[in-house]
Amino acid sequence: MTLPDHWWLLALVVVFQGLYFVRIIVLRTLGKGVQPLARSAQAVLAVSGLAGLIYGFVQRDPLFFLGQGCLLVLYYRMQRERNDLG
Repeated sequence: MTLPDHWWLLALVVVFQGLYFVRIIVLRTLGKGVQPLARSAQAVLAVSGLAGLIYGFVQRDPLFFLGQGCLLVLYYRMQRERNDLG
């Protein structure tokens, strides 16, 4: 098995979005509410979404591209709901 082209983009996406997911699961398991992320962590999550979008485009994977696009739209709407964005 060989690694796909631009595998480092996929690794970036998996690591950072995976850490975000694990954070939510751990907080929910402990019975705590999910606290808002710091601005630096929000930026890292947004960059990983953009990296996923680029990876989907470069690999010509419409499903991955669409999924990351939906993630970025949801992220933007959550930030806007908190009045952090225009």
